[in-house]
Amino acid sequence: MSVLTQSLARFKQGATAARRTLKRLVHDRQGVGGVEFAIVAPMLIVIYLMAFELTMGLSVAKKTSMASSTIADLVARQENVNKTFLATMSDVTGAIFVPYASNNLLINVSAIRIDSSKSAKVAWSWSTTGLAPYAVGSDAPVPADMLVADTFLIRSELSVTHELMMYLPGMTGSEAKSLTIGREFYFRQRLGTEVTCSDC
Repeated sequence: MSVLTQSLARFKQGATAARRTLKRLVHDRQGVGGVEFAIVAPMLIVIYLMAFELTMGLSVAKKTSMASSTIADLVARQENVNKTFLATMSDVTGAIFVPYASNNLLINVSAIRIDSSKSAKVAWSWSTTGLAPYAVGSDAPVPADMLVADTFLIRSELSVTHELMMYLPGMTGSEAKSLTIGREFYFRQRLGTEVTCSDC
C-alpha cells in the first residue's frame, strides 16, 4: 500500500470520526440548562435590580409630591406666618419621607398676589437656604387655571436628591449615582384675603 493510499485512508477515518463526534455533540443535550442559565441569569438580575430601583424612585417621587402639597396646604391655612413657622416645614417633610432620608431637601415657599389685571407678583418668599429665593414684586409663574383676578396663592417647591443604591459600572460621575426629584404645588389662601409673613 502506497503512502498516498495510507494517507487517504487515515483522512477518511479522521473525517468519519469528526462527523460522528459532531453528530454526537449536536444531539447531546447535557449541559444545555447550565448554558441557558448562564445566558439568562445576568439579564434577570439586571431586570430585578432595575425594577427595585424604579420602585424606590417612584416611592420617593410620591412622597415628594405629598410633602410639597402638604407644605402649601399648611401655609395656606394661616393668616400670618414667620420664619420660625416656615422652618418647621422641614420637620413635616422629614416625617412624610420616613423611611427615606430627607437631609438633602430644598424647600421654597412663596406667596403670590394676583391683582385685578391678573398680574401675578411675589408678595414674599422663604427657603431652607436662608435666602429669599424670589425678590418681592417680581413676576411669578402661575398655572392658567389658577390665574384669577384678586386672589392670593401659596406656592411650595420641594426638591430632594435621591441616591441610587445600584448603578451600571460603565456609568461615571455623580449624576449616574443620584437624581433630583422636584415637585411644586399651588394652593389658594383659606382664611382672609392673603397670607402675610412678618419677617420674610
